[in-house]
Amino acid sequence: MIDPLKGFYAAEFETARKKAHGVVMLNDGQIRGGDSSFAYIGSYTQSGLSVSGSLRGIRHAYANDPERVSIFGIDPVEVSFDGVAKDGYVAIEGAARETPSLTLRAILTRISD
Repeated sequence: MIDPLKGFYAAEFETARKKAHGVVMLNDGQIRGGDSSFAYIGSYTQSGLSVSGSLRGIRHAYANDPERVSIFGIDPVEVSFDGVAKDGYVAIEGAARETPSLTLRAILTRISD
């Protein structure tokens, strides 16, 4: 089966605490990506336009830099999400298991197949 989401994406993440940007690769149900401080590793499923999955953010750099905290204010973090995929974009909303009252919103914009 062909994965219609397969590709390389720019990612914009936001919570009430902070905004962040990174990149992710979606391929056959797997999410891989990161930014200058965090690696993103997870999985997703798609049914029609609906997307759902989970993503783990793991710090790989700047452990003692107070300017480089996650958008949740803690790390590592495990996020469950649901969203919609259409026309080269994926819009998701979710929450971290560790901070369930802090909502995540993200937009993924396809850069390349």
